[in-house]
Amino acid sequence: MLKTVYFDLGNVLVFFSYPKMLEQVAHCTGLDAEKIKRLFFDRNLRETYETGQIDSSELYSVFHSISPRSFSFRDFMHALSDIFIPNTALWPIVERLKKEGIRLVLLSNTSDCHFNRIYSDYPICHLFDHKILSYEVGACKPDPLIFEKALAVSNCSPQECFYTDDIPEYIASARKTGLDGELFTDVPTLCSHLIDRGCHFLQNK
Repeated sequence: MLKTVYFDLGNVLVFFSYPKMLEQVAHCTGLDAEKIKRLFFDRNLRETYETGQIDSSELYSVFHSISPRSFSFRDFMHALSDIFIPNTALWPIVERLKKEGIRLVLLSNTSDCHFNRIYSDYPICHLFDHKILSYEVGACKPDPLIFEKALAVSNCSPQECFYTDDIPEYIASARKTGLDGELFTDVPTLCSHLIDRGCHFLQNK
C-alpha cells in the first residue's frame, strides 16, 4: 500500500501556456516575444530563475533594464503568472488520497512567482503535506538532488512512494533514485497506476 504520492504541478495539477506568458510579457515590457523566448530558454534565464539563483525582483530588474518602456513589478508578475488553468478532473483523486491518509507531496520545477499564483488561486494545493520546489531546493528536475530531497520527506520506504509527472525524462530520473513513478497522461490511467499499487479505494472513481 502506498503511503506517499508525489504530484508534479504543470500539466498535471494545473495546465499552463508558455506562449501566453511570452505574449503577455511582450505586451508588458515592449520587448519582442522572440527576444523574450531567447532570454528564457536559450540563455537559461528560466533555469536560473527556477533554481532560485535569482528571485522575482532580480528577474524584474533584468527585464526592466533592457525594455523600451517602464512597467511596474506588479504588472510584470501578472504577465508572468496569469497562464494557468486548473486540471479539475484530477482534484477528486487528490482529495480522496488525502482522505485515506496518504501523504501528499508537490514536486515541481517552478518559480516563486508561478507557485505563489497557483497556491493563491487553487486551494487544492493546500492539501499537500510537503512541497519540494526547485526554486527552494536549488535544483531542477531531472537533477537527482531534487528527487533525493523529495524522498527525504516521505517518512516511509521508497517502495511505499509513487510519483507522477508529464515529462518522461523526469520519471526516468526519479526511478534511478529509487522513486517509483509513471508518466501522467490522463486521470483514468493515473487511477489505474494507483490501484495497481494498492489504492483500491479508487476503483469506483
